[in-house]
Amino acid sequence: MKPNLRLRHEREMRGWSQARVAEAIGSSEKNVSRWERGVSSPQPYYREKLCQLFGKSARELGFVEDELESGAPAGAGALARGRNHQERVIDPTIPPLPNEGRGLVGRTTLLGELVAQLCAGRSLALCGLPGVGKTALAVTLVHEARVLERFEAGVLWAGLGPRPNVLEHLHRWEQLLGVPAVATAASGEQSLEARARALRAAIGQRRFVLVIDDVWELEAALAFKVGGPQSVLIATTRFPRLALAIAGEGARTIHELESADGLALLAQWAPEVVAHDRRAALTLVEEVGGLPLALTLLGKYLQAQAHSGQPRRLQAALARLRSSHQRLHVSEMRGPLEQPPHLAWGTPLSLQSAIAVSDQQLDEQVREVLRALSVFPPKPNSFSEEAALAVAQAPPETLDALVDAGLLESSGTGRYLLHQTIADYASAHLRDPQAGERLVAYVTQLLERHGDDDAALELESRNIVAGLQYAFENGRHARFIRGVLAFTPFLRRRGFYELARLYLQRAYQIAIWSSDPLTQVRLLLGLGEVALHQGDLKAAGGYLREGLTLAREGGQRRELRRLLRLLRYLAARQDDAERAAAYGRELAALAAEEAAGD
Repeated sequence: MKPNLRLRHEREMRGWSQARVAEAIGSSEKNVSRWERGVSSPQPYYREKLCQLFGKSARELGFVEDELESGAPAGAGALARGRNHQERVIDPTIPPLPNEGRGLVGRTTLLGELVAQLCAGRSLALCGLPGVGKTALAVTLVHEARVLERFEAGVLWAGLGPRPNVLEHLHRWEQLLGVPAVATAASGEQSLEARARALRAAIGQRRFVLVIDDVWELEAALAFKVGGPQSVLIATTRFPRLALAIAGEGARTIHELESADGLALLAQWAPEVVAHDRRAALTLVEEVGGLPLALTLLGKYLQAQAHSGQPRRLQAALARLRSSHQRLHVSEMRGPLEQPPHLAWGTPLSLQSAIAVSDQQLDEQVREVLRALSVFPPKPNSFSEEAALAVAQAPPETLDALVDAGLLESSGTGRYLLHQTIADYASAHLRDPQAGERLVAYVTQLLERHGDDDAALELESRNIVAGLQYAFENGRHARFIRGVLAFTPFLRRRGFYELARLYLQRAYQIAIWSSDPLTQVRLLLGLGEVALHQGDLKAAGGYLREGLTLAREGGQRRELRRLLRLLRYLAARQDDAERAAAYGRELAALAAEEAAGD
């Protein structure tokens, strides 16, 4: 390649430095220097950015001079570069840089680790949830300066998806590498084996990065493992088992963003939201679990709503996004190079469409299990395998299938996590009302079996709260009251007095309409004890005296003794010695009666 004097002339004529040009197009100063010196040529994405920056055509900037002025036929340039082993091959199907070239948010450390892994000659496979940014990482990696320098031969890219056209991608790679068509002929047919041998021979000892994006089947992925000993492979997939099969120890799970990084990503698209209502923005980040795709889609939606400058419109948009249904269906159309391989051309990209592709690959039983699990609170909450199977009424192998599908995460021995966006999707498609009923039954039994095991209840506390809430909202009054009576001693021991009081008050309001005075007395006892712990002596006295009246009428001796002890204690704290003595005498009389009865 010759030095690109036209590009250099246009830059110097404006008095711009290479660093300024690099910053304007989202690249590096080193890349601009390489383009001007003719060491390499910018890929189509950066060519377009440079043309926009300078207001010139690709020919005027010296990018297509050799091809047009040499009289070479259209398309021959890429083929010629493939034949010249000294020049870089850049696959034109590489998607544009994410975030419009502004770089990834919250991935600095991870990117450094991945670049080091590649430069050490170790292939990698990125796996994770739909929308977690696996492709964005792969695109960013092949633009990193250290990677470009280490793998000077270039980048080959293949976006696969659930129904990949393997032969089409291999044919493009053959053209880019200048592999003669006859080299892939085998008995009149172009076999995969013949193509692989020809591509491996063409790559030889050159240093390439081969990228297979959005892998759904191992067989399809293996067709592209054609690099030589100096090349590396980057694969992206939703499936942990495929990542391990492709890259072994090089498999990496990509996690969602932390809250601060999620807020920064949202601010890239909707700075008005973060600037004027930081709390609402942070809530939105938490409601999508820090998933980059969700934050990008929602950020662009809010950006569109904010363009008028009317705060009312922005607040209305934020209110709409409090609905999980709205968040799932916010969408955008993408261009051919930006469209994910798992979506057909023309299908809008949304959380709904991104997750639905995985959902559609499950068999019916596993799909219904996923929907049932949405009754559990989402990540960071976890739930046990015992709880999951009790709610789903399915064999443990269905949980294995969801983990293998990348829709359910393992969290230590016998525990699982469901990401917020997956839970929202599953809940939106839940048609089995018994799933909630089974959660209520499970947590009620758990409380009654392990009411004194604080460690067990702590682990399941959010699931217990979800079960009690379902019972309360759906009129399962008997189970709600049973659960409250079993749960509030734990809440009291842990100091969660407000929550205990709320549950007891709700349960008591339900119980006063029943003909079960014993339950009413127990709830009043609980309310009195909580009020005492809170230092609300007036309320405690009211609850306990009301309970005392009911216990006397019903002859409930066990509860009567507890009430009298608490009332005696309360009277002593209030310096009412006479009333304390009276409660003491009643307690002594009860004890004497019981002794005489024995």
